[in-house]
Amino acid sequence: MTASHEQHRAFLNRYYRAARPIYDWTRKYYLFGRDRALRRLLADPWDSLVEVGPGTGRNLEILHRHRPSARIGGIEAADPMLEHTARRCPWARLVRGFAEDAEYLDVLGEPPHRILFSYCLSMVQDPAAALARATAALAPGGELHVVDFADLRGLPRPLHAGLRAWLESFHVAPLAPEWLAARGAEVSLGPYRYYLIARIVRPAS
Repeated sequence: MTASHEQHRAFLNRYYRAARPIYDWTRKYYLFGRDRALRRLLADPWDSLVEVGPGTGRNLEILHRHRPSARIGGIEAADPMLEHTARRCPWARLVRGFAEDAEYLDVLGEPPHRILFSYCLSMVQDPAAALARATAALAPGGELHVVDFADLRGLPRPLHAGLRAWLESFHVAPLAPEWLAARGAEVSLGPYRYYLIARIVRPAS
């Protein structure tokens, strides 16, 4: 683990150790688009999925409820969230790791058909490396799905500036839709460009 990763994990552990008890209750008020992204995932056939940064395991639990036969796992950098998700989702295969150098084969033992980043990529130190690694780890014909903060440019300027400053205090950098599109993603935007949902498909051959 690099010194930068050690510092980032220390921040994540401090933050999530305090936020974990109220995380799911508070995040529903501003982490918009997550259920829309899950519905998109569940609309197509797949039988294996890895979520990067599953947090409390909320998304994994919903996906498992609707697709109980699927093999599901996660890669988590924060120790408190990894422990919490292991208790909440005992059927999931979870490993500790960072998105930039994650060993996806260690999760399910084979390339997953789907990879999900839900409000995680904006907190990754090197999102380009994380995105490239995840795309390369997909099974042929697999898909990478992202839901996260967009550039917020549809908000009134004072609110836009204030929200960006608040997010930056938590090491969150909203994603530019054009940045994802340049990397081959199909991108759709939520109201006021508050959030985005993106998909990258790995060719079948």
